[in-house]
Amino acid sequence: MREFRKSLEFMNDELEKTKKEQIELLKENKALKEANAKLAADCEMLKKQSSEHEQRLTASEQYSRNRNIEIKGIPQSSDEKLLETLHRVGERLNVPVDESDVEVCHRVVSKNVKDTPNIVAQFKSRSKRDMVLQKAKKMRITSEDFGHSQGTPVFINEHLSPAMKHLLGMAIAKKKAQNWRFVWTSNGKILARKEESAPVVRNRTAQDVEKIA
Repeated sequence: MREFRKSLEFMNDELEKTKKEQIELLKENKALKEANAKLAADCEMLKKQSSEHEQRLTASEQYSRNRNIEIKGIPQSSDEKLLETLHRVGERLNVPVDESDVEVCHRVVSKNVKDTPNIVAQFKSRSKRDMVLQKAKKMRITSEDFGHSQGTPVFINEHLSPAMKHLLGMAIAKKKAQNWRFVWTSNGKILARKEESAPVVRNRTAQDVEKIA
């Protein structure tokens, strides 16, 4: 009988010990879960801050281009005078463009070395830039307008930062995949619309592009 009691007491002691260990494990598990939740929250906060910083940087880069246009499709020549080319652009669009309207005008190297470098022009006033863009949207221009025999299309658009160009490419690809009708830029913003009567979707980030669905 005495041995049985000892055995029972031992079993009770072991059971209590096991219970205490389980309680400690539960506490540790709870603490780990709380720490993990905090780390996840911190990670989300850092991702959000990083995204916001990236958006501010992109917006700043685009703002610095708010008086710029980018012209694609005019063949390059060794003796070209880009200010004269820009003047002819203005004549074709019925928007007078004089040397005094222009801050700087030059070609920019393309990622593809086989492509003709585009022309980037910065106007002294945003209003002049906007007049050129508005007229360019309504008129068809070709390289023939600039004395070249090949009548290849000439495109005049807002000068987008590299990040915005990448985002625009993503939006256009998604538009085609989802059979949306419109993707365009306006004042440094990338906009999309499924159809004429649909609401406009602004694309600030890659996550926004997913709304084109």
